[in-house]
Amino acid sequence: MNTPPRESTNLSADAQVCLSRAALAHTAMEHAAQNVTLAADALRRYAKFSRPGQPSAHIVQLRQNQAAARMASVQARQAFAVAAQAFFRASGSTLPPGVTLESFVRMWIHHAS
Repeated sequence: MNTPPRESTNLSADAQVCLSRAALAHTAMEHAAQNVTLAADALRRYAKFSRPGQPSAHIVQLRQNQAAARMASVQARQAFAVAAQAFFRASGSTLPPGVTLESFVRMWIHHAS
């Protein structure tokens, strides 16, 4: 199932607003996931050359950056989940069997763009 149901393609204004919020939250979620990957890569790159014992200030800063990126990723995923639920309620559609809410909303996002 790659496209939304045909009978549901005419969305109300409230559902369209919720879909645009879900699209923004999805973009933020993807950006946060990239930041987590970049922070982990930087930490791995510098940690393999560090001396045993007390970590350097640079390694500590990289760990803090990684923790902040993880926290932003969790918050972005939560915001997407809330926006997806709001869209699902506003659209009044039914969830097809075997399809998660996240993939259902992603399908709508890709269809709308």
